[in-house]
Amino acid sequence: MSEGVAIAQTGQFIASRGGHRFRLVSEPADGQACGTVVFVHAFAEEMNKSRRMAARAARRLASAGWRVVQRDLAGCGDSSGDFGDATWEHWLADVREEVIAAQSHPPVWLWGVRAGALLACAALWPDARCKLLLWQPVVSGAQHLQQFLRLHAGARVAGTQSRSDAPSPQQLLRAGQAVEVGGYRLTPALADGLAQASLDVPAGFDGRVVWIEVSASEPLQMSLAAQRGVDALAGRGVAIDATVIAGPPFWQTQEIEDCEALLAHTNERLTTDGPRPLDGAPRATLPARVEGRVTP
Repeated sequence: MSEGVAIAQTGQFIASRGGHRFRLVSEPADGQACGTVVFVHAFAEEMNKSRRMAARAARRLASAGWRVVQRDLAGCGDSSGDFGDATWEHWLADVREEVIAAQSHPPVWLWGVRAGALLACAALWPDARCKLLLWQPVVSGAQHLQQFLRLHAGARVAGTQSRSDAPSPQQLLRAGQAVEVGGYRLTPALADGLAQASLDVPAGFDGRVVWIEVSASEPLQMSLAAQRGVDALAGRGVAIDATVIAGPPFWQTQEIEDCEALLAHTNERLTTDGPRPLDGAPRATLPARVEGRVTP
């Protein structure tokens, strides 16, 4: 963690529909937060792979003066229930609860990682006083689901699925049956919600969007799908700040990876909202950036 103000972290279980949710709050030790950042984690194994980066970012933001709320969604982490019991609506309700609670401590940033960005956008309502921080956001839930289900095909190649003529996960889901993919039990209710999700904001949304992509290859360039998503929001008049930085795809690497430039850039972008300066915080060398479009 970079040098800054002392922080305090408090974990607790809070009552919610169908049981309890684990909630971790990181904030300045003196309680004088400049605003709230609500974290929305990634989907399935990407959630686990990105936990370290999310934890580091939360502590660093707290050291910069922010109050950061990290909640394990229903059936995930230390919250009650199993992943196979969760639905998209359950997760949306979890995020909305935190956004509503955060409205009394503005400004509010909703921070989504990967598929968490889809949830963050879907949880907004037109007059919600929120801004969006998106880390490597998923643009299409249907495509993300398809990629996740490919794990099943990979298991067949590796020999962990004995019957090559068995129904595919897609076929089972369409038939109303749950499937197990990569150690996660996925129900039609959750799969359908993810498949129907796309990255968008409600009409009347007037918050700022900070969209950060990470690339391990040169030249630094957004994917075509991401660029289309950025252009679509910019075309609607949304104030969007999009950047590509160099770093490993920590949400999917075999080993747990760090991306220091992402931490530094996240602090830099949120600093414009008035957090305390980070004394001695490292600064990343950033690529050229323009509003609504990224240039390598």
